[in-house]
Amino acid sequence: MFEEIASAIAQQDYNTAHQLLNTLKQKYRDHPWLLFYTAQIEQANGNIETARNTYISVLQSSSNRKLLWQAREALRHLESSPRQQQNYQSQEALGEDELAVFVLSAVPTEEKKVAAQTLATTFQIDPYNARLQLPSRGWRLFRSGGRQELLHYSKVLQEANIPCFYLPLDTLESLYVFQVQYLRCEGETVTARCSLSNGQEGSLTFPWSEISAKVTGRVPIFEEILTKNNRGKKQRKTEILDYVQLYDLHLPKRRAILRLCDQKYQFQHSFPLTEQIQKGETLRRNWLQLLQYLEEQLPNVITWKEFTIFGESAIAFPQLLSGISPKINLQRRYETVWDAAFHLYSSLVFYQAESS
Repeated sequence: MFEEIASAIAQQDYNTAHQLLNTLKQKYRDHPWLLFYTAQIEQANGNIETARNTYISVLQSSSNRKLLWQAREALRHLESSPRQQQNYQSQEALGEDELAVFVLSAVPTEEKKVAAQTLATTFQIDPYNARLQLPSRGWRLFRSGGRQELLHYSKVLQEANIPCFYLPLDTLESLYVFQVQYLRCEGETVTARCSLSNGQEGSLTFPWSEISAKVTGRVPIFEEILTKNNRGKKQRKTEILDYVQLYDLHLPKRRAILRLCDQKYQFQHSFPLTEQIQKGETLRRNWLQLLQYLEEQLPNVITWKEFTIFGESAIAFPQLLSGISPKINLQRRYETVWDAAFHLYSSLVFYQAESS
Protein backbone atom coordinates (compact mmCIF):
# COMPACT_ATOMS: atom_id res chain seq x y z
CA MET A 1 0.00 0.00 0.00
CA PHE A 2 2.85 2.41 0.84
CA GLU A 3 5.42 1.05 -1.64
CA GLU A 4 4.72 3.80 -4.20
CA ILE A 5 5.51 6.43 -1.56
CA ALA A 6 8.75 4.65 -0.64
CA SER A 7 9.69 4.43 -4.32
CA ALA A 8 9.01 8.15 -4.89
CA ILE A 9 11.13 9.09 -1.85
CA ALA A 10 13.97 6.83 -3.03
CA GLN A 11 13.89 8.67 -6.36
CA GLN A 12 13.86 12.02 -4.50
CA ASP A 13 10.51 12.80 -6.14
CA TYR A 14 9.11 14.43 -3.03
CA ASN A 15 6.23 16.19 -4.81
CA THR A 16 4.81 12.86 -5.94
CA ALA A 17 5.42 11.35 -2.49
CA HIS A 18 3.58 14.28 -0.89
CA GLN A 19 0.62 13.88 -3.24
CA LEU A 20 0.41 10.14 -2.52
CA LEU A 21 0.55 10.84 1.21
CA ASN A 22 -2.31 13.32 1.02
CA THR A 23 -4.42 10.81 -0.91
CA LEU A 24 -3.86 8.02 1.62
CA LYS A 25 -4.39 10.31 4.61
CA GLN A 26 -8.01 10.67 3.62
CA LYS A 27 -8.47 6.97 4.41
CA TYR A 28 -5.67 6.26 6.91
CA ARG A 29 -5.29 9.57 8.69
CA ASP A 30 -3.09 8.56 11.63
CA HIS A 31 -1.42 5.46 10.21
CA PRO A 32 2.15 5.13 11.63
CA TRP A 33 3.67 4.46 8.19
CA LEU A 34 2.16 7.71 6.90
CA LEU A 35 3.75 9.53 9.83
CA PHE A 36 7.11 7.96 9.03
CA TYR A 37 7.04 8.99 5.36
CA THR A 38 5.81 12.44 6.34
CA ALA A 39 8.89 12.77 8.55
CA GLN A 40 11.15 11.69 5.66
CA ILE A 41 9.68 14.38 3.41
CA GLU A 42 10.01 17.00 6.14
CA GLN A 43 13.64 16.01 6.65
CA ALA A 44 14.33 16.24 2.91
CA ASN A 45 12.80 19.72 2.89
CA GLY A 46 15.08 20.83 5.73
CA ASN A 47 12.40 20.91 8.43
CA ILE A 48 14.61 19.06 10.89
CA GLU A 49 12.71 19.80 14.11
CA THR A 50 9.38 18.78 12.58
CA ALA A 51 10.92 15.59 11.20
CA ARG A 52 12.48 14.76 14.56
CA ASN A 53 9.20 15.18 16.45
CA THR A 54 7.35 13.10 13.87
CA TYR A 55 9.86 10.25 14.13
CA ILE A 56 9.41 10.32 17.91
CA SER A 57 5.62 10.15 17.41
CA VAL A 58 6.08 7.02 15.32
CA LEU A 59 8.20 5.41 18.05
CA GLN A 60 5.53 6.21 20.63
CA SER A 61 2.54 5.05 18.60
CA SER A 62 3.67 1.94 16.68
CA SER A 63 4.43 -1.66 17.61
CA ASN A 64 5.58 -2.73 14.13
CA ARG A 65 9.21 -3.94 14.46
CA LYS A 66 10.17 -3.01 10.90
CA LEU A 67 8.71 0.47 11.23
CA LEU A 68 10.21 1.01 14.68
CA TRP A 69 13.67 0.13 13.43
CA GLN A 70 13.42 2.43 10.42
CA ALA A 71 12.22 5.29 12.62
CA ARG A 72 15.05 4.71 15.12
CA GLU A 73 17.64 4.63 12.35
CA ALA A 74 16.21 7.75 10.72
CA LEU A 75 16.29 9.55 14.06
CA ARG A 76 19.83 8.37 14.73
CA HIS A 77 21.04 9.65 11.36
CA LEU A 78 19.17 12.89 11.86
CA GLU A 79 20.73 13.58 15.23
CA SER A 80 24.22 12.43 14.26
CA SER A 81 24.48 15.03 11.51
CA PRO A 82 26.99 17.82 12.26
CA ARG A 83 24.27 20.43 12.66
CA GLN A 84 22.19 18.35 15.05
CA GLN A 85 25.08 17.21 17.23
CA GLN A 86 25.18 20.71 18.64
CA ASN A 87 21.55 20.48 19.76
CA TYR A 88 20.88 16.86 20.70
CA GLN A 89 22.81 14.18 22.51
CA SER A 90 22.96 10.70 21.00
CA GLN A 91 20.23 8.42 22.34
CA GLU A 92 20.61 4.81 23.35
CA ALA A 93 18.77 2.35 21.17
CA LEU A 94 15.08 2.46 22.02
CA GLY A 95 13.10 -0.63 23.01
CA GLU A 96 14.31 -4.20 23.15
CA ASP A 97 17.78 -5.38 22.18
CA GLU A 98 17.69 -6.06 18.42
CA LEU A 99 19.29 -9.07 16.80
CA ALA A 100 22.62 -8.16 15.21
CA VAL A 101 25.53 -9.78 13.38
CA PHE A 102 29.20 -9.52 14.29
CA VAL A 103 31.81 -9.55 11.51
CA LEU A 104 35.58 -10.01 11.68
CA SER A 105 37.74 -8.29 9.04
CA ALA A 106 41.03 -9.54 7.62
CA VAL A 107 44.01 -9.67 10.00
CA PRO A 108 47.62 -9.67 8.72
CA THR A 109 49.39 -13.00 9.28
CA GLU A 110 52.07 -11.50 11.52
CA GLU A 111 49.37 -10.11 13.85
CA LYS A 112 47.21 -13.22 14.09
CA LYS A 113 48.91 -14.81 17.10
CA VAL A 114 48.27 -11.84 19.40
CA ALA A 115 44.83 -11.20 17.89
CA ALA A 116 43.83 -14.83 18.41
CA GLN A 117 44.71 -14.63 22.11
CA THR A 118 42.48 -11.57 22.51
CA LEU A 119 39.65 -13.18 20.55
CA ALA A 120 39.95 -16.36 22.62
CA THR A 121 39.82 -14.46 25.91
CA THR A 122 36.92 -12.25 24.81
CA PHE A 123 34.70 -15.07 23.57
CA GLN A 124 36.05 -17.80 25.89
CA ILE A 125 37.22 -20.14 23.14
CA ASP A 126 40.58 -21.90 22.77
CA PRO A 127 43.38 -19.91 21.03
CA TYR A 128 43.81 -22.48 18.24
CA ASN A 129 40.18 -22.21 17.11
CA ALA A 130 40.31 -18.45 17.60
CA ARG A 131 43.21 -18.21 15.16
CA LEU A 132 41.27 -20.23 12.59
CA GLN A 133 38.38 -17.79 12.87
CA LEU A 134 40.50 -14.76 11.95
CA PRO A 135 40.23 -14.20 8.18
CA SER A 136 43.31 -13.53 6.09
CA ARG A 137 41.23 -11.59 3.58
CA GLY A 138 37.64 -10.48 3.26
CA TRP A 139 35.06 -10.72 6.03
CA ARG A 140 33.88 -13.57 8.28
CA LEU A 141 30.45 -13.69 9.85
CA PHE A 142 31.55 -14.71 13.32
CA ARG A 143 28.55 -14.43 15.59
CA SER A 144 24.96 -13.26 15.94
CA GLY A 145 23.33 -11.96 19.08
CA GLY A 146 21.83 -8.94 20.81
CA ARG A 147 22.87 -5.51 19.62
CA GLN A 148 24.19 -4.32 22.97
CA GLU A 149 26.21 -7.49 23.50
CA LEU A 150 27.86 -7.27 20.09
CA LEU A 151 28.47 -3.55 20.51
CA HIS A 152 30.44 -4.41 23.65
CA TYR A 153 32.49 -7.06 21.84
CA SER A 154 33.26 -4.73 18.95
CA LYS A 155 34.58 -2.08 21.33
CA VAL A 156 36.79 -4.60 23.13
CA LEU A 157 38.30 -5.97 19.92
CA GLN A 158 38.71 -2.61 18.25
CA GLU A 159 40.62 -1.34 21.29
CA ALA A 160 42.94 -4.31 20.73
CA ASN A 161 43.35 -3.26 17.06
CA ILE A 162 41.36 -6.22 15.74
CA PRO A 163 39.24 -4.99 12.81
CA CYS A 164 35.58 -5.86 13.30
CA PHE A 165 32.11 -4.37 13.27
CA TYR A 166 28.51 -5.25 14.03
CA LEU A 167 25.18 -4.44 12.38
CA PRO A 168 21.61 -4.82 13.69
CA LEU A 169 19.66 -6.98 11.26
CA ASP A 170 16.64 -4.68 11.25
CA THR A 171 18.87 -2.14 9.51
CA LEU A 172 18.53 -4.13 6.31
CA GLU A 173 14.86 -3.17 6.09
CA SER A 174 15.70 0.53 5.88
CA LEU A 175 17.29 0.07 2.44
CA TYR A 176 15.36 0.25 -0.81
CA VAL A 177 16.33 -2.64 -3.09
CA PHE A 178 15.32 -2.38 -6.75
CA GLN A 179 15.52 -5.31 -9.17
CA VAL A 180 16.98 -3.87 -12.38
CA GLN A 181 15.45 -5.00 -15.68
CA TYR A 182 17.83 -2.92 -17.78
CA LEU A 183 19.89 0.29 -17.84
CA ARG A 184 19.71 3.03 -20.45
CA CYS A 185 22.59 5.49 -20.41
CA GLU A 186 22.96 8.90 -22.00
CA GLY A 187 26.20 10.68 -21.20
CA GLU A 188 26.50 11.13 -17.44
CA THR A 189 22.89 10.14 -16.76
CA VAL A 190 21.57 6.63 -16.17
CA THR A 191 17.97 5.44 -16.12
CA ALA A 192 17.31 2.08 -14.49
CA ARG A 193 14.10 0.29 -15.34
CA CYS A 194 13.23 -1.60 -12.16
CA SER A 195 10.62 -3.83 -10.61
CA LEU A 196 9.52 -3.61 -7.00
CA SER A 197 8.82 -6.51 -4.67
CA ASN A 198 5.08 -6.23 -5.36
CA GLY A 199 5.66 -6.62 -9.09
CA GLN A 200 5.10 -2.94 -9.86
CA GLU A 201 7.50 -1.43 -12.38
CA GLY A 202 9.12 1.99 -12.41
CA SER A 203 12.20 3.96 -13.40
CA LEU A 204 15.02 5.53 -11.42
CA THR A 205 17.21 8.23 -13.01
CA PHE A 206 20.54 9.30 -11.52
CA PRO A 207 24.05 10.45 -12.50
CA TRP A 208 26.93 7.97 -12.63
CA SER A 209 28.64 10.02 -9.92
CA GLU A 210 25.96 9.02 -7.42
CA ILE A 211 27.13 5.39 -7.36
CA SER A 212 29.41 4.82 -4.37
CA ALA A 213 30.14 1.07 -4.58
CA LYS A 214 29.77 -2.01 -6.74
CA VAL A 215 29.23 -5.45 -5.22
CA THR A 216 29.57 -8.60 -7.26
CA GLY A 217 28.98 -12.24 -6.40
CA ARG A 218 27.31 -15.44 -7.41
CA VAL A 219 24.83 -17.74 -5.70
CA PRO A 220 24.31 -21.42 -6.55
CA ILE A 221 21.38 -23.07 -8.29
CA PHE A 222 20.71 -26.50 -6.79
CA GLU A 223 19.14 -29.37 -8.68
CA GLU A 224 18.29 -32.95 -7.85
CA ILE A 225 20.11 -35.48 -10.00
CA LEU A 226 20.04 -39.26 -10.27
CA THR A 227 23.37 -40.99 -9.60
CA LYS A 228 24.68 -44.42 -8.65
CA ASN A 229 26.42 -45.21 -5.38
CA ASN A 230 29.43 -47.49 -4.92
CA ARG A 231 27.17 -50.52 -5.10
CA GLY A 232 25.64 -49.42 -8.39
CA LYS A 233 22.32 -48.57 -6.77
CA LYS A 234 20.50 -45.49 -8.06
CA GLN A 235 20.04 -42.62 -5.66
CA ARG A 236 18.89 -39.02 -5.81
CA LYS A 237 21.38 -36.32 -4.86
CA THR A 238 21.16 -32.53 -4.68
CA GLU A 239 24.08 -30.80 -6.35
CA ILE A 240 25.01 -27.37 -7.66
CA LEU A 241 23.80 -27.19 -11.25
CA ASP A 242 24.88 -23.62 -12.07
CA TYR A 243 25.35 -20.16 -10.57
CA VAL A 244 23.36 -16.94 -10.72
CA GLN A 245 25.52 -13.84 -11.20
CA LEU A 246 24.59 -10.76 -9.15
CA TYR A 247 25.86 -7.19 -9.32
CA ASP A 248 24.75 -4.41 -6.95
CA LEU A 249 25.11 -0.67 -7.42
CA HIS A 250 24.87 1.44 -4.24
CA LEU A 251 23.16 4.84 -4.20
CA PRO A 252 23.70 6.15 -0.64
CA LYS A 253 21.91 9.48 -1.18
CA ARG A 254 18.72 7.55 -1.91
CA ARG A 255 19.47 4.75 0.58
CA ALA A 256 18.99 2.40 -2.36
CA ILE A 257 20.60 -0.66 -3.92
CA LEU A 258 20.12 -1.46 -7.59
CA ARG A 259 20.40 -5.22 -8.04
CA LEU A 260 21.34 -6.64 -11.46
CA CYS A 261 21.00 -10.37 -12.15
CA ASP A 262 22.21 -12.17 -15.24
CA GLN A 263 19.08 -14.37 -15.30
CA LYS A 264 16.72 -11.37 -15.25
CA TYR A 265 18.56 -8.63 -17.11
CA GLN A 266 16.99 -7.62 -20.43
CA PHE A 267 20.12 -7.10 -22.51
CA GLN A 268 18.22 -6.23 -25.70
CA HIS A 269 16.91 -3.00 -24.08
CA SER A 270 20.21 -1.92 -22.53
CA PHE A 271 21.29 1.15 -24.53
CA PRO A 272 24.03 1.70 -25.65
CA LEU A 273 24.95 -1.96 -25.15
CA THR A 274 22.27 -3.07 -27.62
CA GLU A 275 24.73 -2.41 -30.45
CA GLN A 276 27.33 -4.73 -28.91
CA ILE A 277 25.01 -7.50 -27.73
CA GLN A 278 24.02 -9.78 -30.57
CA LYS A 279 21.16 -12.22 -30.73
CA GLY A 280 22.36 -15.76 -30.24
CA GLU A 281 25.23 -14.78 -27.97
CA THR A 282 25.54 -16.72 -24.75
CA LEU A 283 24.23 -15.29 -21.51
CA ARG A 284 27.73 -15.34 -20.07
CA ARG A 285 29.16 -13.29 -22.94
CA ASN A 286 26.40 -10.70 -22.69
CA TRP A 287 26.83 -10.47 -18.93
CA LEU A 288 30.58 -9.93 -19.27
CA GLN A 289 29.93 -7.21 -21.84
CA LEU A 290 27.62 -5.48 -19.37
CA LEU A 291 30.11 -5.71 -16.51
CA GLN A 292 32.91 -4.40 -18.72
CA TYR A 293 30.75 -1.44 -19.69
CA LEU A 294 29.94 -0.66 -16.04
CA GLU A 295 33.60 -0.88 -15.09
CA GLU A 296 34.46 1.58 -17.87
CA GLN A 297 31.83 4.03 -16.63
CA LEU A 298 32.83 3.65 -12.97
CA PRO A 299 36.63 3.18 -12.98
CA ASN A 300 37.17 4.90 -9.62
CA VAL A 301 34.34 3.18 -7.74
CA ILE A 302 35.44 0.28 -5.53
CA THR A 303 34.22 -3.16 -6.57
CA TRP A 304 33.64 -5.55 -3.66
CA LYS A 305 34.45 -9.04 -4.97
CA GLU A 306 34.92 -11.18 -1.86
CA PHE A 307 31.35 -12.33 -1.32
CA THR A 308 32.20 -16.03 -1.61
CA ILE A 309 34.62 -15.79 1.34
CA PHE A 310 31.95 -14.12 3.44
CA GLY A 311 29.21 -16.44 2.18
CA GLU A 312 31.10 -19.56 3.22
CA SER A 313 31.10 -18.30 6.81
CA ALA A 314 27.54 -16.98 6.63
CA ILE A 315 25.90 -20.26 5.58
CA ALA A 316 26.97 -21.65 8.95
CA PHE A 317 24.07 -19.54 10.31
CA PRO A 318 21.12 -20.99 8.33
CA GLN A 319 18.51 -20.02 10.93
CA LEU A 320 19.76 -16.45 10.93
CA LEU A 321 19.79 -16.24 7.13
CA SER A 322 16.33 -17.79 6.83
CA GLY A 323 14.97 -14.72 8.64
CA ILE A 324 16.46 -12.32 6.06
CA SER A 325 14.46 -11.42 2.96
CA PRO A 326 17.05 -11.85 0.17
CA LYS A 327 15.47 -9.37 -2.29
CA ILE A 328 16.40 -11.69 -5.16
CA ASN A 329 13.35 -12.56 -7.23
CA LEU A 330 14.24 -15.86 -8.82
CA GLN A 331 11.99 -18.84 -9.32
CA ARG A 332 13.96 -21.94 -8.46
CA ARG A 333 13.05 -25.44 -7.43
CA TYR A 334 15.27 -25.32 -4.36
CA GLU A 335 15.67 -22.20 -2.26
CA THR A 336 19.08 -21.48 -0.77
CA VAL A 337 20.37 -19.35 2.10
CA TRP A 338 23.12 -18.15 -0.25
CA ASP A 339 20.62 -15.57 -1.57
CA ALA A 340 20.18 -14.05 1.88
CA ALA A 341 23.94 -14.22 2.44
CA PHE A 342 24.53 -12.06 -0.64
CA HIS A 343 21.92 -9.52 0.43
CA LEU A 344 23.49 -9.37 3.89
CA TYR A 345 26.99 -8.93 2.42
CA SER A 346 25.90 -6.10 0.12
CA SER A 347 24.06 -4.40 2.98
CA LEU A 348 27.13 -4.67 5.21
CA VAL A 349 29.19 -3.00 2.48
CA PHE A 350 26.58 -0.24 2.26
CA TYR A 351 26.56 0.53 5.97
CA GLN A 352 30.30 0.18 6.46
CA ALA A 353 30.87 2.81 3.77
CA GLU A 354 28.30 5.02 5.45
CA SER A 355 29.95 4.77 8.86
CA SER A 356 33.51 5.29 7.61
